[in-house]
Amino acid sequence: MSGALLDLHPREWPAWMVEQGGKPFQGRIAARWVFRRGAVAWQQMTDLPAELRQSLAQREPLCRAAVEAVSESEDGAAKLLLRYPDGAAAEAVIMPGTQGQTACLSTQVGCPVRCSFCASGADGLERNLGTGEILEQALQIRSQRGEFQRLVVMGMGDAGFNLEPTLAALEALMDPEGGGMSPRRVTLSTVAPRGVLDRICEWGRKVSLAISLHAPDDALRAELVPGVGKRTIDETLSEAERLFASRGREYTLEYVLLEGVNDGPAQARALSELLQGCRCHLNLIPYNQVPGLAYRRPALLVQRAFAAVLEQAGHSVTLRRSLGASADAACGQLRRRTLTC
Repeated sequence: MSGALLDLHPREWPAWMVEQGGKPFQGRIAARWVFRRGAVAWQQMTDLPAELRQSLAQREPLCRAAVEAVSESEDGAAKLLLRYPDGAAAEAVIMPGTQGQTACLSTQVGCPVRCSFCASGADGLERNLGTGEILEQALQIRSQRGEFQRLVVMGMGDAGFNLEPTLAALEALMDPEGGGMSPRRVTLSTVAPRGVLDRICEWGRKVSLAISLHAPDDALRAELVPGVGKRTIDETLSEAERLFASRGREYTLEYVLLEGVNDGPAQARALSELLQGCRCHLNLIPYNQVPGLAYRRPALLVQRAFAAVLEQAGHSVTLRRSLGASADAACGQLRRRTLTC
């Protein structure tokens, strides 16, 4: 057994601890400290022997990334920039809500999807994040900002292009031997590359699924979301409907509203027709401005008119309230700002 501790499932921690010179029960103690009590360093685990804690801190640090920057918004949202030992950086976000805090995690450094309106993919993909690197974001958020009640995988990157490490990190956070979080409080977002929805179905955890759509037709979607390649919207929705049939849980479609691009009445009607018969919820997301990109957020009246067309056709729709407007809100924006300093 090798690798950083956070790369391993919590059930493997007792065996790992034996390899480090400890006892199996001390591995279980460490898992409880990390996943239930929010420890991010060995020295916090006061019921482990001091000599063992010191040895592990020197040889096998629990968390390997440094919190390099924190950007806070007046509405209570905060974005953390984590710098990994190889110099790569990723973002994690904490957002307040009516039912507690929500943590948002990244799965990649940069993004291969390269949405034309998004800061994350502006420079392409630098590398994937490992299981432990994804988990560490959740631990650092909790250490810095307190407990979170919901978790979304919607940060930098696309989970569908780094699926296995993402699922392993979520497994650790949901498993009773780990964080014990309910799958119903977890949302995974992806553009749904071919095979990903089938793999999520095979995985079996009934997390909420959010599919990035952003356009009512293939031509515009390919322009806005180049990483989807030749995969059609119909193919994606067909797979999503099969997933619904197997799990009985509606999925969400995410649609970023861009002024003069995809927010017109005709596009709202086309989207409504596209979604007839689909068992989904539509999440309309007003655009967060990214310096250097030409896209703009539509006026509130335009946003509401777009939503109204869909609601009048009987679709389930939410017009998202934006958080983090003064906290480098767009995914990847804080990272890009540090890269250009």
